[in-house]
Amino acid sequence: MPRPIVWRGAGLGNEIFPWAKAYIASRELGFRLLRPAWGLNRRNYRQEFGTSRLDFLQHATLRLAMPVVTVTDELVQSTGETDYGAAMRVLDAEYGWSRRRSIILLHQGMAGGHLAIERARGYLRNTLLGRLPERGCPDDCGPDKGQLRVAMHIRLGDFSQDSTGPQPGVFNRRLPLSWYLSVLETLQERYSDSLHIDLVSDDPLQAAQMLSGWRTCDARSRSILEDLSIMATADLLVCSVSAFSMLAAFLSDAPYLWYRPHLHEYGDFLSISGYKSQQMSGGTGENLKKERRIGCDALPTRGVAVDSSGELPHWLTDFLTTKAALNRRSADLVRCGVVPRHSSVPVSEPLSS
Repeated sequence: MPRPIVWRGAGLGNEIFPWAKAYIASRELGFRLLRPAWGLNRRNYRQEFGTSRLDFLQHATLRLAMPVVTVTDELVQSTGETDYGAAMRVLDAEYGWSRRRSIILLHQGMAGGHLAIERARGYLRNTLLGRLPERGCPDDCGPDKGQLRVAMHIRLGDFSQDSTGPQPGVFNRRLPLSWYLSVLETLQERYSDSLHIDLVSDDPLQAAQMLSGWRTCDARSRSILEDLSIMATADLLVCSVSAFSMLAAFLSDAPYLWYRPHLHEYGDFLSISGYKSQQMSGGTGENLKKERRIGCDALPTRGVAVDSSGELPHWLTDFLTTKAALNRRSADLVRCGVVPRHSSVPVSEPLSS
């Protein structure tokens, strides 16, 4: 029976790409999915997922027993398709993988970015999320007070540091501390006691020391999946320039802030990934044409570019004010809350859509 397979990796934000691609291929071609061999991962993700240290032996045995085909980025790009499922259908029509009695498809690379693995988003959400810490933050406000929950990701570790921060197309760089502080000051000025910060970092103690003037929720070490769940369920994400922040934003539906100097300029538009020619000929280029065609430059966006001033657009602060109000439990009917008897919108007037 044909089986796609994924093989080792590094950080979770990078690891999910071959995993998601293998999942999409298994659905498109009717293959059985084999999850990553976490036992080989240097970051001990096997403990996160509850797998054996020797789980890679099953992968190795299959690779010895069956022919292996590596689906490279170059092979996928040759199809002209951004969506990974569509690319797999084109390649399968050419190479007949699904018609072979036994074969292993080995998936790798990050071509197409998160747009390419959109079809795996539901699977990844079901698999990776739902691991919020059971113990709440001691600084949590009372159950009747609306809170705006902000998850701030500060990536430290082996990320290099410079005074200017990452420029367009440059990754594995720390963001300037001044940028985080400007964002926090803007949020604090606007939302005051309603603001709740969850600090997420690979080195939470150092991150807490860097922001010693700010009260944050438990600067304690959490599992990577707990951190991911905290970020994906927040009302607002403050992202670092890292694959982990991008994964959290991909799995979340909330707006997120991105460091403005890291974005590449295309006239009146900005992009994380459009600096490569193949990206401009793919998803980034297509979306740029679409936004220009429908004139969306003044509409709200999930991703919000924020410069060193920390200033936020008015539509975002209005949205977050509404979100904080919706979070108050005293007006939540299923939590014994109450709502006004009379709506502020006259029932005789239809709502415009």
